[in-house]
Amino acid sequence: MNLKKFSSLVLSCILAGTIFAGCGSTNTSLPASTDTKESRIGTIAKLNASEQAYNERMRKLEKEARRPGLSLSHTYVYYDGLSSMLMGLDAGNIDEMSTYKCVAKYISAQNKKLEDLHHTQNMADSFCCAVRKEDTDLCNSINNAIKSMREDGTLNNLIQTYITSSEDFQPVEIPKTYGADTIRVGVTGDLPPLDLILADGRPAGFNTAMVAEIGKRIGKNIELVQIESSARASAITSKKIDVVFWVSVPYEYDLPANIDQPEELAVTSAYYLDDIVHVGLKK
Repeated sequence: MNLKKFSSLVLSCILAGTIFAGCGSTNTSLPASTDTKESRIGTIAKLNASEQAYNERMRKLEKEARRPGLSLSHTYVYYDGLSSMLMGLDAGNIDEMSTYKCVAKYISAQNKKLEDLHHTQNMADSFCCAVRKEDTDLCNSINNAIKSMREDGTLNNLIQTYITSSEDFQPVEIPKTYGADTIRVGVTGDLPPLDLILADGRPAGFNTAMVAEIGKRIGKNIELVQIESSARASAITSKKIDVVFWVSVPYEYDLPANIDQPEELAVTSAYYLDDIVHVGLKK
């Protein structure tokens, strides 16, 4: 989630008078001035800021927006991937974890101890692909493919099939064209059912179906490469992969550079938008 969205979240929560673990229920049993409970929120590590720097920025935003007498304390805890963040939640190291609505639905269906806490309504991020900044031809060809998929209805069909209505997640077949160049696409498995790795190690889900269709449209063979979420940028810059799924798009505003987009990378146009929610253990 980018900083502008986080600042909007903080402001909306304070104006609503909520004291919570991540924008949830209001605590009316204590005076505002005595409520100093800390909320620890897990999030996938941001590539352009340390955990300390990220928290310093967020505390500054909270302080600037805070209503007199109201004390909020949110500490964001970095995790390298979804699995370790879920273990942190189960162990009580964090109170909640920040993710996306479709991811919350997926992991809550897989683990009945979890629930979508619906704490961050009206906030969303866009999904796109990232490439090396110098690979302008590749970026443009992917953008053209996304545009044509949107115009002919293919994109909506993929969203319906793999996100809206799917409960049976099968591997995605990626066609091969003899003699065509190959582009290597990194998958992390950290955002199911978007970026999904099945138990047997095979990639599946919406992003895999999306890139398979893009490959057909740009005349390239697709080779999927499993990587760690924290290695997304380095895998591209080291040329281990050529493309990776991304969840941030560039915005223009008076804030530091995108907190999760290193300068060496360029991102394509967005092909999906999803609400940001918090997941916690059922009480």
